[in-house]
Amino acid sequence: MLLLGIDTSTSCGSVALVDSGKILGEWSLNVSGTHAVRLLPGIRHLLEEAGTRIGDIDGFAVTVGPGSFTGLRIGLTTAKTLSLVTEKPLAGVPTLDVLVENAPFARGLVCPVLDARKGEVFTAVYERNPRGVVDRLTDYLAVTPEALSKSFQGPALLLGNAVPVYGERFQRECAHPVTFAPPECHFPRASTLCRLAVERISAGDHRHPRELQALYARQPDAERQQKG
Repeated sequence: MLLLGIDTSTSCGSVALVDSGKILGEWSLNVSGTHAVRLLPGIRHLLEEAGTRIGDIDGFAVTVGPGSFTGLRIGLTTAKTLSLVTEKPLAGVPTLDVLVENAPFARGLVCPVLDARKGEVFTAVYERNPRGVVDRLTDYLAVTPEALSKSFQGPALLLGNAVPVYGERFQRECAHPVTFAPPECHFPRASTLCRLAVERISAGDHRHPRELQALYARQPDAERQQKG
C-alpha cells in the first residue's frame, strides 16, 4: 500500500510517502512560515522526487490533533480534499499517538507533551510494557505542567516541543525522576503516522473524509469567545 502522510499539528510540518513499510521519502521543515504556504509545495516536491503521481496513492493519513488549531485545520482540509478527489481512503491518527512512537525502546511511563500555549500542554500518559506494546493510560488532555507532573506514579520519559519550554518545571514539580528525549524526538514524523495509519486502513478502520474531525482536547479560542 502506497500511503501519503500529512502532519501539520505543530510548527514542524512533515509529509511522507511510504510504500508497504518502505519510506520512499520524507520532508520536514521547522521554520517560520505557515503550513498553508508550504504544505502543497512540499507534497508536490515529494511526489516528483519519488516519481509518483497523486493518482498512484492508495491511501492518505493525517494527524488529527491535539495541536495547533490552525495547523490541524490546514492538514485536515488538505488530506480530506486529496482523499475525496482521488476516492482513496483516509485515516486520521491522534498526534500524541504518533509522537510517542519516537521513543520505541523506552520502558515504563512515556509522556508526549505539546505546547498548548496559555500555560498548558497537550498530553496523554502512555506505558510501554515488557512486550513493547504501548498502552494509553489517560485521555487526551490539556493541563498545566504542574498538574501533569504531580499525576505521575513513577519515573517518566517526556518528549515533545513543550520540553524546552517547561522542562525545568516538570523536573521541579514531579516527585519521581523525569528524563527527556533528545531534541530530534520532539516532533511527530509523517512516516510514523503512515505506519500507524496503514494498520487502520487495512483493518477497515477509516471514515469518509467528511466525517473525520479534529481532536482539539481543548475548545478553540474562537468558540470560547462566541460562547462567552
